[in-house]
Amino acid sequence: MKSWKKTLGIAVSAAAVLVAGATFFSVAGTSSGDVLEIRLAHNQAKGSEIAASIAKISEFAAEDPSKKLEVSIYASGVLGTEKEEIEMVKAGVLDMAKVSSNTLGQFKDEYSIFAVPYLFQSQEHYYDACENSEKIKELFQSTAEDGYIAIGYYANGSRNFYLKEDIPCTDPSVLKGKKIRSMPSSTSMDMIELMGGSPVPMAGGETYSALQQGIVDGAENTELVLTVDGHQDLVKAYTYTEHQYSPDIYIISTKTWNRMSEDQRETLVSSIQKANENFKSLYNGMMAEAIVEAESHGVHVYKDIDKTAFIEAVQPVHEAYCAKGDSYKALYDDIQKYAK
Repeated sequence: MKSWKKTLGIAVSAAAVLVAGATFFSVAGTSSGDVLEIRLAHNQAKGSEIAASIAKISEFAAEDPSKKLEVSIYASGVLGTEKEEIEMVKAGVLDMAKVSSNTLGQFKDEYSIFAVPYLFQSQEHYYDACENSEKIKELFQSTAEDGYIAIGYYANGSRNFYLKEDIPCTDPSVLKGKKIRSMPSSTSMDMIELMGGSPVPMAGGETYSALQQGIVDGAENTELVLTVDGHQDLVKAYTYTEHQYSPDIYIISTKTWNRMSEDQRETLVSSIQKANENFKSLYNGMMAEAIVEAESHGVHVYKDIDKTAFIEAVQPVHEAYCAKGDSYKALYDDIQKYAK
């Protein structure tokens, strides 16, 4: 798979400037005849497995022409960073975006729940809570006055540590003194510190060059990021610490939502759910293929480690989240009800 090294930083890239500049005030969905066009942006590389799974939303939405709904997708971050996409959705100039729950946590702090390490005990717990928790549903609707709501999640896999040095991450002592790329989230940074490492916050697209230049000694992410972003060429060890299941979230402008018919709303939400189920059915096979590819590049994969030391080390993150207030504690407790 090709390595994607996106640098959106200063310039929202020439293409993005053209799109965001020339069409900034026309990115919101439009009606062509009786058909409502919904424009959905995300930052996954066009042509990647993840982008292909998101594209299924368009296919499912188009299955019943009587719903008069069309979903157009802008991949590869052509409309800007995730933070910029959220701002555009809030302003009502972009209909929808699929963004990291960690980025969303910069706008609504309760979303930082998904950065709490070992919040979910298993993949089953993760899926069950995200789909059925009443408190998560309340969180999704809680930002209506801010100009957007969430209408679904994208089932990202577990995040695991990988290092340039060939050594398994079995306990906090292994990460001591090592610089680890962190998501720009205080919860993620606290997690890495408690797990023994030194967090270096940066955007995901900067990780490849940071590994290449020795700015960081390792990172943590899913198997697909390891291979799609080309990190398997720069690291030697991948350890299944399974410390986070951090979903991406589909958000929609309330301006767009309010002008949709009930049938169109149901079709859109159903299309997201179908795309998610499609991805989940393929997920384990995709991850297995990614690991085979990583191993072919010389990465050693370490599974079935005892996570007890890591789980114990990060309990202060759980306690700190719950201490933020009653609504935080209620959300945390409701998620835990779905652990088997």
